[in-house]
Amino acid sequence: MGAPERLVVTVERLAVEGEGLARAQGSTRVVFVPHGIPGDRLEVEVTQAKSSFARARLLRLLSPSAERVEPACPLHFAPGRSGPSCGGCDWQELGYEAQLRHKRELVLDCLRRIAKLPEVPVEPTLASPRPWGYRNKVQIPFGRTAAGKPVAGFYETGSHRIVDFNACPVQPELSVRLALKLKELAARFQWPIYDEDRRSGWLRHLFARTNAKGQVLAALVTTSDAFPKREETARQLQADFPELIGFWQNIQPQKTSVILGQRWRHLWGQRQIEEKIGPYSFLVSPGAFLQVNTEAAAFLYNAAAGALEQGGRRFPLALDLYCGAGTLTLWAARAADRVIGVEENREAVRDAWKNAERNGVKNVRFAIGRVEAVLPRLRRELGQDTAVLVDPPRSGLGGAALRALTQRCVRRLVYVSCNPATFARDAAYLCRSGFRLESVQPVDLFPQTSHVELVARLDRH
Repeated sequence: MGAPERLVVTVERLAVEGEGLARAQGSTRVVFVPHGIPGDRLEVEVTQAKSSFARARLLRLLSPSAERVEPACPLHFAPGRSGPSCGGCDWQELGYEAQLRHKRELVLDCLRRIAKLPEVPVEPTLASPRPWGYRNKVQIPFGRTAAGKPVAGFYETGSHRIVDFNACPVQPELSVRLALKLKELAARFQWPIYDEDRRSGWLRHLFARTNAKGQVLAALVTTSDAFPKREETARQLQADFPELIGFWQNIQPQKTSVILGQRWRHLWGQRQIEEKIGPYSFLVSPGAFLQVNTEAAAFLYNAAAGALEQGGRRFPLALDLYCGAGTLTLWAARAADRVIGVEENREAVRDAWKNAERNGVKNVRFAIGRVEAVLPRLRRELGQDTAVLVDPPRSGLGGAALRALTQRCVRRLVYVSCNPATFARDAAYLCRSGFRLESVQPVDLFPQTSHVELVARLDRH
């Protein structure tokens, strides 16, 4: 087997997965380079070669882009630095204003290439109020070194090798302190840490959700109900963390990379954490969905509600599909006479009912079940002028949900997406089915990463 191919390439733009799209001089072959920035001239080593493209790792920065900055985290990838690099963020080497511009470009690129919609107005990306320390939720895996010492951190890019950390600039300091304490307790109490290769062990992850008040609701993700040194753990955490308002255990016995299991076990303290987003106050259980950037989430929900109201419209009925704990449902309530939220997570639906009550919003109700199963049951309630909001998972809308949304009574569709590629795929289908994509607003909920949220308005014509 020969030596790996080395190339000198120039990065032209960023691809939808956040990698630099580059070409060698005189070549038409596309080379995808993680951590490459438009304008960079790089020496790279090919790691995967196909007929029409290649993937490569960055060896040397020959001439840096004007957009390149020094990463804030010492564990972030840097050319020539030895040791593993944390894969938690992929764009720290890109200045923040440049991140915002390129996120808009990623959305435009998906609409042109995938949806074949080159003329849609895409607004400038709304910036996060805080580009650092913004994450209100973290899931941190535990592991062991070859010598048996516990480690906790994020995975190295492209692997499940844990990069041990002592600080993280995108997490609140409270989450980091809690992770370090539990790593210390794992060593002291000799907890059996889960080994992915052997499929054995007990401790898998720390789950922590923080709020603007400086409180935290936490859980250990384990393979069984057992909890060695449970009482000692509770005493230690309560003594060291007055901010810790409640503690849970999530049971994930499956041999899978899916972090959370189906079963939650409340151990002590409060069952939920309170968070204020815009004018509304929410109680959220650990397993319920909540946007990880609280301040930027208010921008996202305002954009969605504004899209629903665009043109002075007020709808007799709006549906909020994949509604989680009812956050967007409450925003939508100002733009419709009635709103029905649909969510399959029972705990989240219980939270949603409580959140509507605590905020005095009376024109909403919630239905439990998969969107594909609930929509046919709601068909008789749909009038001739219905609006729908959707905020599906990264995979986008399933075929049954898409087909249901093409009913002529659905006059406006507001689509909130965390994946421009699957959104573009769905938008293409909806536009072939009688909708017109009127506007797209990118919102940055994930600074220092290539992830971008968007709010799109589609009207039936």
